[in-house]
Amino acid sequence: TSITPSIIITPVPTAPAVADVTPTQPTCTTPTGSITVNTPTGAGLTYSINGTDFVNTLVFDNLIPGTYNITVRNADGCSSITPNIIIDAVPGAPAVADVTPIQPTCTTPTGSITVNTPTGAGLTYSINGTDFVNTLVFDDLIPGTYNITVRNADGCTSITPNIIISPVPGAPAVADVTPTQPTCAIPTGSITVNTPTGAGLTYSINGTDFVNTLVFSNLNPGTYNITVRNTEGCTSITPNIIIDAVPAAPAVANVTTTQPTCAIPTGSITVNTPTGAGLTYSINGT
Repeated sequence: TSITPSIIITPVPTAPAVADVTPTQPTCTTPTGSITVNTPTGAGLTYSINGTDFVNTLVFDNLIPGTYNITVRNADGCSSITPNIIIDAVPGAPAVADVTPIQPTCTTPTGSITVNTPTGAGLTYSINGTDFVNTLVFDDLIPGTYNITVRNADGCTSITPNIIISPVPGAPAVADVTPTQPTCAIPTGSITVNTPTGAGLTYSINGTDFVNTLVFSNLNPGTYNITVRNTEGCTSITPNIIIDAVPAAPAVANVTTTQPTCAIPTGSITVNTPTGAGLTYSINGT
């Protein structure tokens, strides 16, 4: 008889540990994800994301959204496979902001921009693309071009087209006027606006009631100002305009009458008073 030498039946080779992995999800700026193998690592281990092609890299990147499994294979050809690993869809950007700009006025030289939509939890807003806040109103804006950026909790952003804050509207020119003074026959005066004139301009003699007439008449003696207002509501005001007192009548003439005589068949009337510069006299009123 003969006896063979000892024959060793080795233990059944064991599969490697199931991979512990870290998935990195797509972002707004990077539309693909990745999967990194944390363990097991070491000599003889290779890895596959499709169960067929094995490599010794620990990172699988440029992964489009979907479901993946990582297979670990050891030198014995044994393998283990992870449960499903989800690479999420690329997060969506928020809707572009719908906004209402408020333009500067004659009395408020800055404008504002109010965000109407989108609103809600996790949304923040920026007027410079850098500093984000959760306020919906950006005010004290000087004239210029602006954009509102909306950012969501995923860090995705949307930006508006240009939003124009207009220049501060200008005031109309100060009125050039002609006052007409009272006379002995007409005891009131008037003020006529010469310029500016044109569409959209209105005028006031009390700063409150505006009309489109250029003549303010029946004015008692006193001090007046003409305010001009344009379509933007801006105004200008004249310096004081004086309507003089009604001129006084001269004193009744004190006269000396000289009667005709035998030698001089006509008489005369001599004015004694009043006399002085600017006084003239008539015997027939004409």
